[in-house]
Amino acid sequence: MLRKTFATLIVFTALSCATPVHAQGGQCSAVQGQQFINEGRYDRAIKEFTCIINADPTGIEGYRGRMEAKVLLGRFADAFADYTRVTTFVEPAHPDFKQTMLAGYSARLAADPDDVVALTGLGFARWCFFDYTNAIPVLSHLLELEPLNIFGNLFRGSSGFLHHPAKAKGIIDFEVAIALAPNSTDVHYITADAYSYGEHNFVRAFQEATLAQALGLDTPRIDAILGASYVAFGDDLAAATYIQRHIDAVTTELLPGPALNAVGSLNLNFVPGRTYEIPVPVTAGQLVSIATSSHDYWDSIVVLLAPDGSPVIGGDDFKGYMAGFNWIADGAGTYRLLVTWFESAITGTITVTRK
Repeated sequence: MLRKTFATLIVFTALSCATPVHAQGGQCSAVQGQQFINEGRYDRAIKEFTCIINADPTGIEGYRGRMEAKVLLGRFADAFADYTRVTTFVEPAHPDFKQTMLAGYSARLAADPDDVVALTGLGFARWCFFDYTNAIPVLSHLLELEPLNIFGNLFRGSSGFLHHPAKAKGIIDFEVAIALAPNSTDVHYITADAYSYGEHNFVRAFQEATLAQALGLDTPRIDAILGASYVAFGDDLAAATYIQRHIDAVTTELLPGPALNAVGSLNLNFVPGRTYEIPVPVTAGQLVSIATSSHDYWDSIVVLLAPDGSPVIGGDDFKGYMAGFNWIADGAGTYRLLVTWFESAITGTITVTRK
């Protein structure tokens, strides 16, 4: 049971001064949503914060609260999908959203340093921000209070993998989380993500991602993990199939691009959901070398389609996290290159180069 202190009441009194959001015949507020969370009524909290999001799609508080409620329900994949929406809709309007979220959690933890809910929300936020160094002590404090907390073990394990000096402890944390929830799709999903992007152990990543998918989870990120695994295994066709699935799932706008001839490059402007389809003329036996780069972000993804539309080869994490590939053409024709940001949630420019 969560402790309620006088200082905590001060925080909520301050929050209650905010104007409630009105939405289609009713009203909703972050104060009410947080109250539902503190009462353990997480599904009701999700509805409340969804109401806030619908009324203010570029505001951070609706997403912040909905992510917190989803994490407390063990719906880690859904919570992370919400963070992708934050980068899509909130960040362009409020570039300081991270500071806003962290300030809110700092106030809550100043009121009660052992607030399990606030520690959970802050740990997840730090993890989403790639701030693994500062996520680990938050999650460690959470585990001091609740040693068998699934979220705490799972995300400290992930943070340990992605913050390499703590990888050995991360392995132990993962095994604890899996033992606590062996049939959780979300536990296997986060484990697969860490083994893929933190250690490049694609045998284990493939095992965990396949299990998560078999248990019913189907997300663009799972497809990307499976695609990256097949790249590592040398199965270009299977890799391309899963990478195409990833791109198709995140694309809401498909734009034609100019042809990319040998020894050429293109600068393509992206907004969230946008994918470019670029003609790539080739001759039989020709070496096709594609690379992407950017000054705006560091994670792209590409797939090459044959003239009949079937996937041929996919590229993910070719140079660091930027996509590309080397491929010898089976036959002549105009192939098509699909290119976008990983999960297509970023506004910025990608340079596509063909050598």
